[in-house]
Amino acid sequence: MLLCVIIFFDNISAQNRLFKYDLEYKPNPQKDSITLKKMVLDSENGKNSVFRTEHDRASDSLIAITGLGLGRGMTLGDQLYVTKNFTENITYKSIQTVYRDIYSIKISESFDWELLPEKSRIANFNVQKAKINYGGRNWIAWFTTEIPIQDGPYVFKGLPGLIVKISDEKNDYSFSLTEIKDGNEKVYYRNKGSELTWEQFKKLCENYYSDPFARMKSMGVPIKKDDGAGNAVSVNMKKETDRLKKTIRENNNPIELNHKIDYQ
Repeated sequence: MLLCVIIFFDNISAQNRLFKYDLEYKPNPQKDSITLKKMVLDSENGKNSVFRTEHDRASDSLIAITGLGLGRGMTLGDQLYVTKNFTENITYKSIQTVYRDIYSIKISESFDWELLPEKSRIANFNVQKAKINYGGRNWIAWFTTEIPIQDGPYVFKGLPGLIVKISDEKNDYSFSLTEIKDGNEKVYYRNKGSELTWEQFKKLCENYYSDPFARMKSMGVPIKKDDGAGNAVSVNMKKETDRLKKTIRENNNPIELNHKIDYQ
């Protein structure tokens, strides 16, 4: 893998940096098909960071500047938006619904890494191996002390340097660093929203699965879709509900496997 690096590393921990990662994951654990997502880690002076998709990053900027963001998908369980406050040692996973309701789950797990003796070279960096169990998955990480930031993709943090690559042992999820840039732009965050426990989040997902369009129907919002020719046509609600439920069931491979919901 060729890593595009366009910065100097002197005093990097005291500057704003943008780290891009490729996420390759299996939405359906029963199939071999891989989905690629472009992710971004914005690090602010090594004190705060936010990890999200490029889409969410652009949407956050638009909301801050214009009040209008980009649309999002109809599912909840596959969102990987995470904020970290290193001063207070607090990490939150953020969830946004299709109605733009925002919720946060506090990640309370301690990240007790086991450093391993193996060393290698990945993307032009000297890296060392480490392992950890998080979310019901065993993870292998490769980190570099050449970038002295104790951060990485998603919730992962606490190693003696930036995480360059991390994968779970089943290769359901794999994050790889692809690019590093100066973080010259102002970093916009989504609001924290209401804080939920994992149990409350499970209930939110189950209620949504039970009737994905319940809120639209209660508001009297007409539900239409594009017919492919640019015309808005009425939706067969039962058909669309069944289709969405099937999508949720078949793409039920959350990164926190210990919080997987058994959809029926």
